[in-house]
Amino acid sequence: MSSFKVFNFRNFDPAARHAVVTIGNFDGVHLGHQALIRRVVEEARVLHAAGILLTFDPHPQTVLRQHPVALLSSLPMRLRLFDQLGLDAACIINFTPEFARMSAQAFVDEYLFARFQVRKLIIGYDFAFGHNRAGTAEVLLQLSRTHDFMFEVFPALKVGQDTVGSSVIRALLGGGDFAAAARLLGRAYSVLEPVAAGEQRGRTLGVPTINQAPQAPLPIAGGVYAVHAIVGEQMLGGVSNYGVRPTVGGQTALLETHLFDFSGDLYGQTVEVIPRVHLRPERKFPSLEALKAQIVLDQEQARHALTQWGPPGT
Repeated sequence: MSSFKVFNFRNFDPAARHAVVTIGNFDGVHLGHQALIRRVVEEARVLHAAGILLTFDPHPQTVLRQHPVALLSSLPMRLRLFDQLGLDAACIINFTPEFARMSAQAFVDEYLFARFQVRKLIIGYDFAFGHNRAGTAEVLLQLSRTHDFMFEVFPALKVGQDTVGSSVIRALLGGGDFAAAARLLGRAYSVLEPVAAGEQRGRTLGVPTINQAPQAPLPIAGGVYAVHAIVGEQMLGGVSNYGVRPTVGGQTALLETHLFDFSGDLYGQTVEVIPRVHLRPERKFPSLEALKAQIVLDQEQARHALTQWGPPGT
């Protein structure tokens, strides 16, 4: 059983003191992030210390731009991956406008030093923090000497000619290139969210769906996808629509998924949906009858598209 812990500054875990620490958004927990985190875990074991990751929620750009940022991974997904990579704990920092105004010096003094008494800090090559991103690697190096902790900058990771980065992966997903995105993520892109109650409209159309309301926009284009979904220990085929559902006057973007050959109540459960192929853009239909006819075609296309992966679960 995993001993991975999640805490924040209100329920601070004393075991996180004198740790090897890294800081960042880690959106997607892609191959570059994974390599950095493994370095933290490795160094923590050498120093007989805890391996701790500090991350932000919500994403800083959502606060600074006052506009939601399309995220590669929800917080629950990131925490699951942090655990799998062997970290001892993750500290969730509530990113607010007040926090954004904190200087790099104050952050090191009040958090890394006063709370964590950090033993070693490892950051990614492109990391900067604090007001106006003044907390650069050069500044952190000087602060590490003042506070007597070790400091390391982890280099960029390349796959072929591509430097692995969240913005590159977002662009690939937005263009529907799931295979290329998976090569940089180190796994298939997926959406991990709880199933929420919907309007039951799919059921009245004879196509029951599970509805998921992501807390941030997804990095995929609106439209219909052939998908796999992990429900408990099962992997099922299905067809999803991501968007606002213009035919029925929807306003909020939802991920609605019809699972093939499945019946059951999944409300409140967390389901992982893996988009495989973008079938068509979302569009408005003149009537519910026209929408229903298109849904039948979408299901046929999705079943055919999923045959290249073999039977679900293989």
